[in-house]
Amino acid sequence: MNIFRFIIPKSLVEYVTADSTVRQGFEKMRFHRYVAIPVLDGDGKYVGMLRNDDILQYFLSVESFNMKSAEKTTVGQIIDPSYSRPLYHTSTMDELFELVKEHNSVPVVDDRGCFIGIVLRRDVMNFLLKYYDPEKRI
Repeated sequence: MNIFRFIIPKSLVEYVTADSTVRQGFEKMRFHRYVAIPVLDGDGKYVGMLRNDDILQYFLSVESFNMKSAEKTTVGQIIDPSYSRPLYHTSTMDELFELVKEHNSVPVVDDRGCFIGIVLRRDVMNFLLKYYDPEKRI
């Protein structure tokens, strides 16, 4: 089995670019009710995840919840690129399991680092529940 079973393709995933403003990222996340959204560069390469926490930290650092100030700063300036490392399309199921233990969503990239989709923890858990036997609990 490989991770392609779980990938939601890029065409079905909402994302923002690194040069999007904090306001644009915030509004897209709010509209779709996301707590995190992938950030890509102009070439489609994965940069990181924009999280609610990044946006909150930004507003706390500027000491204002003014949306006008959020139009002057880009998403690429506020994200923590080390927060959610991507999974490569050639990764093993064990590597996927390790990442979904830590994150609700795991970005997937190809050999060039281009974003190709995302795997949701929910989908992995639903798959595993099909094989769960409560009689064999340890």
